[in-house]
Amino acid sequence: MAKVCSKCGVAADEPKPMKCAKCGSRDFHESQGSAFGKKAVTPAEDESSQAQPQTPEVDPSITLFDKYGGIPTIAKVVKAFHQEILARHHLAAYFEGIDLENLAEHTVKFVAYVMGKPAEFYTGRDMYTAHAKFHIHSMHFDEVADVLKDVLTAAGMSKPDIALVMMRVEGLRELIIA
Repeated sequence: MAKVCSKCGVAADEPKPMKCAKCGSRDFHESQGSAFGKKAVTPAEDESSQAQPQTPEVDPSITLFDKYGGIPTIAKVVKAFHQEILARHHLAAYFEGIDLENLAEHTVKFVAYVMGKPAEFYTGRDMYTAHAKFHIHSMHFDEVADVLKDVLTAAGMSKPDIALVMMRVEGLRELIIA
C-alpha cells in the first residue's frame, strides 16, 4: 500500500513520509490503489497527461437506462456506490456535512442522465459548481471512477456499456478536479 497525501492525493516516494512533496501537508493515508491496475501517482507522474479512452460501439436505438431496468436498478447501483465510497476514510471526508439522502437522489438522476435519459431529467447543479469547494484531486477522481466501474461490473453491466459510462464520466474530469 502506498502512502498518499490526504490533502492533494499525491503518492509519497518514501514509505514513512514526513511532508508531501507537492503541497507540504503532513497528513497521509494508506491508499488501497485501484482494482483496475492504476496506482497512486508521484508528483512527476501527476503532471503527465493520460491517454484518451476509445469510443465503444453502441446501438443508439436503446438507451443504457432502458436496457438495465431504469430507476430501480440505478438506485441499487448508487446505494452500493455510496456505501463503497463512504467505507474509504479519505473519500468519506468529502461527504462530511452532506445530506446523503439528497445526494443519493441527485446521483440517481445524474446516473440516469449518463445512461441515456434526456438532459432535462437531471436538474441538479452543474458539475463544477457542485464540486469546486471540495478541491478534489485527480487521484481521488480516478479512485471514485474505479469504484463506479466495480459497482457497475457487479451489477451485471456489459464491458462495452461500462466503457461508454466511464467515457462519459471521464468527460467530467476537468469540471470536478481542482
